[in-house]
Amino acid sequence: MKMGKHWHDNAFFGLHFDLHARETDTVLGRDVTEEGLIQEFEKIKPDFVQCDCKGHPGYTSYPTKVGIASPGIVKDSLRIWRNATQKMGIPLIMHYSGVWDTAAIQEHPEYARIEPDGKPHPDSTCPLSAYTEQYLIPQMEEIIDTYDVDGFWVDGENWASAPCYCDRCTAAFIEKTGITPIPRKEEDPHWKEWADFSRENFVRHVDAFSRAIHRRKAGCTSCSNWMYTLRQPDDIKAEVDYLSGDFSWVWSIDSAIPEARIMDGRGLKWDLMAWAFTSHGPMSDWIFKSVPALCQEAGIVMSCGGAFTIYDTPNRWGPVVSWHMDDLADVARFCRARQAFSQNTATVPQAVVLHSQNHYYAHNRSLYDLSTAARPVEGALYALLENTIHTDLLTETTLRQRVDSYPLCVVPEQDPMDPETLAKLKAYVRNGGALIVSGVSCKAFEEELGVSISPEFVQGYCNASALTIPDGDRTVTLIGDWNKVTVQSASTVKPILLSRDGGPQSKRSEFPAMTVRTVGKGVIAGIYGPLFDSFAYSHYPGIRRAVGELIEAMNIPRLARITAPASLVMTMRQKEDAHFLHFVNTSGDHLTSPKNPIVESVPPAGPIHGEISMPRPASVTLEPGGAPVHWSYRDGRLLFDIPQVAIHDIVAIRH
Repeated sequence: MKMGKHWHDNAFFGLHFDLHARETDTVLGRDVTEEGLIQEFEKIKPDFVQCDCKGHPGYTSYPTKVGIASPGIVKDSLRIWRNATQKMGIPLIMHYSGVWDTAAIQEHPEYARIEPDGKPHPDSTCPLSAYTEQYLIPQMEEIIDTYDVDGFWVDGENWASAPCYCDRCTAAFIEKTGITPIPRKEEDPHWKEWADFSRENFVRHVDAFSRAIHRRKAGCTSCSNWMYTLRQPDDIKAEVDYLSGDFSWVWSIDSAIPEARIMDGRGLKWDLMAWAFTSHGPMSDWIFKSVPALCQEAGIVMSCGGAFTIYDTPNRWGPVVSWHMDDLADVARFCRARQAFSQNTATVPQAVVLHSQNHYYAHNRSLYDLSTAARPVEGALYALLENTIHTDLLTETTLRQRVDSYPLCVVPEQDPMDPETLAKLKAYVRNGGALIVSGVSCKAFEEELGVSISPEFVQGYCNASALTIPDGDRTVTLIGDWNKVTVQSASTVKPILLSRDGGPQSKRSEFPAMTVRTVGKGVIAGIYGPLFDSFAYSHYPGIRRAVGELIEAMNIPRLARITAPASLVMTMRQKEDAHFLHFVNTSGDHLTSPKNPIVESVPPAGPIHGEISMPRPASVTLEPGGAPVHWSYRDGRLLFDIPQVAIHDIVAIRH
């Protein structure tokens, strides 16, 4: 593999193995051999391999002199994995549990994070304790020196973090802010300052071990699992080399879709990791996923330009599972066929959804628990994607820098927002942008919307007197609290109805659900309730259609017009003189219940019709394979039709 600044710059497909060595292990590494690993990895030919060295229990799976080794080590499997990957010429990365280290706390109680009730946490370390500098970093240095590894994928990090109430942390907070007493729960005064302080301590922890890794070995990488992703939309400050995360083992695509888009907008290389196994929900009864299911998940990642990693577990006595590797070889071939149309591509700006750091941290659970804080963002993303609109997610700082390149921007129930962001968005509309704001975000744009928003709410109910909006000759129910709005100079796109009948006799409320108004050279639309929050957990087709009708009413010339089934997720990428339209089929054969999470096969979905303003192309093909596409060109627009998509097909437009 051609090497760039570091190995991950050119990585596209990787394998991850961890086993979280325990005190009760007895056969670790007993039967692993270099020849066996090479034989299995040659089936797949990954760009990199990640293996276990220390998991959440804190016991190492190699004979450490710094930390606490599992008593079950029979053979130094890490040495064998290192030798095998060196012979294959591929990087070896360490799965290493950071903040979460149970064994270290048992041996060093002073490392423990202290809970609000004063009790030590049994698994989570304090970021201001000596753990990072005197335990974690020396252990990483030992691994680099002994095994010449190429990087660390550090697990159990932001998602395992919470405020620490030890004397060190409370004294440092008081010294910095002068605030007393220390907040104990989110409802207490000055919780924001306390949470911000705690997050800063976590970032310093990551920055400290990242810098230590880089000092010890040039080109050795540092990555903290889920840092700077949907759950941490901060400006990037720690010296990490790339972004990564392992999305949920069940209903995996649902977490992969937003994470791929937020990571693609962060300015660093990134990968997402699929679990090769799943269950009916709880972390038990593991069963290996089908090849089509893993190809679906790979398609979501590749279509956004990311690298794809698959997580499997070796047998505790050492060898990897051979038939698993056979299936993963099929997934690898699927990915390699699409690599040229995915890797090193850039997004084509179409629609962008704001993921506001200020809103998120005002509504999530400390410190990095998503809770419901990102739900409006996810709902807006899905509402646009299901209307076959290519959509990016950007944090506030990045959105301010890039929003002018996007034909459409959506601010989904974000409050509060930075004043600089508000000013930028208002200028964006006046200068020709199209902006949709919803729910609590609308009040800040009252003048631009041409409405007067009352603080009074009306609640939508799922009963005979529900608030509804028209959906053709039917209606769809509204969920949540909706503002009473007086229209002054806007046009109503969707009225609120006071019945479910939907016919001409349906009584309208005195206030609308959605309005649109021209502002300067641009256009702004308001949605006066939590529509995107509710869409995130409902995906009601009538709401999706309402969003589509609102966007049609805004008349945004620069938006590509693609019609396709809602199950086809479309992304638009570009590289050099080519555009690539990725269509990933997210449907399944019989997914009708949370009790039935297994994707056995993916039925084809279609048809697709597209109209895109662009110079006349030289060729339009369906990739991989180069099949011809039925297309025409008139009035400055490319028109094309695709009868159906299998799992992940790409319309390649070359100029």
